[in-house]
Amino acid sequence: MKHSLFIILLACALPVSAGNVLRTAKENLKKRQKLEQTMQELLAESAKPGMKHKQQVECLSLAAECSRGLNESENMKLYLKQAYDTVKFFNSIRDMFIYLERADSIGAQPNEKGRVNLSGRRRYRETLRPYRGNLLAGGMWHYQHGQTASAYNFFDTYIDAAYHPIFAQDSLWVKDVQLPLTAYLALFSAQKDGNIDGVIKYASLAKGAGQRSDQVQEYFARAWETKGDTLQWLTALKEGVRDYAANTYFFTHLMNYYTSQTQWDNGLALADSLSAAADTVPLFWYAKSMMLLRLGRDREAIDACDSCLALAPDHLEALYNKSVASLNLATIYAEKACTDLTNPQCQRDQEVVRSLYLLAKQPMERVRQLAPQDIERWAPALYRIYLHLNMGKEFDEMDRLLKNVQS
Repeated sequence: MKHSLFIILLACALPVSAGNVLRTAKENLKKRQKLEQTMQELLAESAKPGMKHKQQVECLSLAAECSRGLNESENMKLYLKQAYDTVKFFNSIRDMFIYLERADSIGAQPNEKGRVNLSGRRRYRETLRPYRGNLLAGGMWHYQHGQTASAYNFFDTYIDAAYHPIFAQDSLWVKDVQLPLTAYLALFSAQKDGNIDGVIKYASLAKGAGQRSDQVQEYFARAWETKGDTLQWLTALKEGVRDYAANTYFFTHLMNYYTSQTQWDNGLALADSLSAAADTVPLFWYAKSMMLLRLGRDREAIDACDSCLALAPDHLEALYNKSVASLNLATIYAEKACTDLTNPQCQRDQEVVRSLYLLAKQPMERVRQLAPQDIERWAPALYRIYLHLNMGKEFDEMDRLLKNVQS
């Protein structure tokens, strides 16, 4: 009676299906047959609810063995110079890493009795270590064939393995000099595939590759913008401005944000710092003039425009800003000017106002020459300028143009 009870308990130790799947898997592995089907059955079994840790680990370990068998089969074809399946060759290696890393993670968790079992870790390392370089080769193969999603998966697995406890004793995160370049390739694969989480994941490590770091940072910023995380996006833009001032993407987008939020002081501080650090970049001087205009600091805006135009004489926006700032000053001065015609100061004030309109005239006329189709932009300003300078013929032309536009 006791023996019968023992047999019954032993039979119940494994779910009936698990026992059958494991036995069949071992037989198929021994005969090297039905490996793909067996692997899928093992994976399905390991994912069933209620499976004990030990059985999950065994299913995953056997699934990895199936993958190794598939890889050896394709490798033999390659050795014999027969047609082989390149995708299957590389995928089988990546599957081995996925299954054994998952098995190790399950073993690292307390089981039903609260015990942790890491006895398989050494065996996993010995199994996987010879194949790790193939993950990088697989990523490169997919990348070169334009299969960016698959390429990313291989690069991702290669990098993750370096930080996995299975390889802890190898200190790969320090010794593997390929990691930054692999992260760089992973990031660009993710970018091409629209995988924004992949871009964010590898941006920091990818900069260590020393290649196009400014573009890495740009993709990083774009990813946060796509996710709608304004705080992270602004942080990434500020880092980009700080580290890669020559790449105007960061400055332009940050300035656009400050403008949209009417944060003129922040915009001025940004433009001021960059125009001081890189005073040969016209964009920074133009942006500074724009912020100064918004703050009503017109004379300083004119100076900033002059600095921009000294570097780029036909900078359309700087020409426009200089004219607008001059018109603003003319209006302000005219409002305070002496109106008593018997007072000598009146004549002096009128000369100052006239000089300001003359200052506005040349840049706005140049705007017209550079953008003749943009009538609504320059015609109203020239209308005012010609009116106050008593330029009848030119004034009549502006009057006709504006009436035609309005009609």
